[in-house]
Amino acid sequence: MLKIKQMQEIQDLKLRGYSINEIVKYYAQKGKKTPTLPTIRKYYNMPEVPKTPNQNLVKDKVFDHEPFRSAIIEILCKNSKKIYMSSIYDVLVERFVEGGFCRALPGNEQTLRNYVNYLSESGILEQEHEEKRTYDYVFEVPPGEQMLIDFGQVRVAPGVVIHFICLLLRYSRMLHVFAQDHKFNAEEASRAIYRCFCKLGGRPTQLVIDQDAVFVAEETYGEVIKTRVFDDFCAEQDLKLWVCRKADPESKGPIENSVGFVKKNYFSARNITCIDDVLKSLPGWVERKNNRLHMATFRVPLEIFESVEQKTLRPLVASLYENSPSSFVPVDINSIPYIQYKSSKYSVGADYCFSKIHYKAVGGKLHIYDADRKYLCTHNISECRGSIIRLEEHRRRPSVDWLSAVENLRLKWNCPSFQNFINGFKEQNKRYLYNQLSAVSRFLDTQKPERGLVSSVMEACCRERRFHYSQFKAAYEVMKAKCYTPATAQLHDIQHQDLGIYQQAFMDRCDSGGC
Repeated sequence: MLKIKQMQEIQDLKLRGYSINEIVKYYAQKGKKTPTLPTIRKYYNMPEVPKTPNQNLVKDKVFDHEPFRSAIIEILCKNSKKIYMSSIYDVLVERFVEGGFCRALPGNEQTLRNYVNYLSESGILEQEHEEKRTYDYVFEVPPGEQMLIDFGQVRVAPGVVIHFICLLLRYSRMLHVFAQDHKFNAEEASRAIYRCFCKLGGRPTQLVIDQDAVFVAEETYGEVIKTRVFDDFCAEQDLKLWVCRKADPESKGPIENSVGFVKKNYFSARNITCIDDVLKSLPGWVERKNNRLHMATFRVPLEIFESVEQKTLRPLVASLYENSPSSFVPVDINSIPYIQYKSSKYSVGADYCFSKIHYKAVGGKLHIYDADRKYLCTHNISECRGSIIRLEEHRRRPSVDWLSAVENLRLKWNCPSFQNFINGFKEQNKRYLYNQLSAVSRFLDTQKPERGLVSSVMEACCRERRFHYSQFKAAYEVMKAKCYTPATAQLHDIQHQDLGIYQQAFMDRCDSGGC
């Protein structure tokens, strides 16, 4: 509207006989803002004041001609993903300049960008409906209710990356940060959380976490499966979880801002070369920042924590992840692989006889470690006095040294009845299997018989279910006494002829006390 009024005013002065220079003096005398001389000249030479001055002043769109127009619309409509103008411009160069249609495009990339904006504003291009997310204020939770947790990392030197975990009480904005030179695993993260609890002097009710692999193994339609270590820690400390949706950082904005604050305020101005530099200065930095005015709440976190939130935290409980050496109780194991806790005994495994181990009792469970405090096993503490608790994996396993005797026999005397012969010995000699099989092997090594004779004896033992060394030896002697040779005797006939003799010889041995 101002432009039209100015055009009309200059046209009226022109009709009254004013020249261009006189119009300039006129504006100066009136104290008005004087248009530039080219603008006055342009409005002065107009035949009439246009009704829509903007349309007449718009430049011609150099790309609004065929074949450029159709090609640009085709590129924009066929691609749903975001397209950069430089890429469209390159396609036009390839298609029309290198294709020989023209020597150069009629405009540069900025001209093309303006033309694409014109197509969008004029409605020529169909605009897809964009799903926009709506937000609401996150109202303050009660004091002592929530603690937010997130991880961050900063590259401080070539090949040196510092990993840190931030823990923030939502109500007071009390912040704790712990750092190390490698990624946190579930055990290290649980230890850092418990360390924060110790510094605060209590436990919150709920942890707010994202779906980091340290904490969450799998999430299916809202069903969260925690990692084994973190699940045990939450059960031990009686912690509830609020797991944010995947790729949804807005749902835990305060801790996301805290991670960025650590990167900008702590790491950016310090010359850090290794993790030792961080461990020396980070605790002091955290203490100073908790004692400053927080720009989101306009309160000092330390003051709010000490005056309000600290008294609402739940009391500390002992934890498996406590770092204090005094929490481990040493004990020496003698020839019996058990330790005594109160009035009951708990197994540790035969491999740890005559060694030193450590144990820690936490929340109704007894955790056992070796001399280097490496985790071994966990028992549920018995409520019955004088109990002896043994884990299944600590049960004494039967010896397997008989397998070597079996393999020795198999290599020398394998035959169709061999496996049945071995199975029979296993069934009837459960305690002395190795002794029995070794005796059979030594006897055959001493006698050095032919393989056919041994095969016949084993078959006879299987048929009559005679699976002792003395029975095998008696059968062997009976068959050998018949002068067995593979070329002159039939195995079936000999077995039946010798059966009565074998049985009588065995009975005689039993009557004489030899069996």
